[in-house]
Amino acid sequence: MADEAPSIEYLRAAAALQGVHPSDEDLEAVQGFLSVLLPAFSELETMTPAGTVPAGMFVPIDQP
Repeated sequence: MADEAPSIEYLRAAAALQGVHPSDEDLEAVQGFLSVLLPAFSELETMTPAGTVPAGMFVPIDQP
């Protein structure tokens, strides 16, 4: 997972693909929000052992 927030240009293009055209101020707010969340998610990812199943997720087993 990337630690850096995407550029304003990337956010603008991603929003446009969804038919949304936010202001530069809105995009800057999203960029600020992501600049806090993405590094935290990366850290969490490194703390979680590979193959860990998310809580509450049904995982089928071979036996009934």
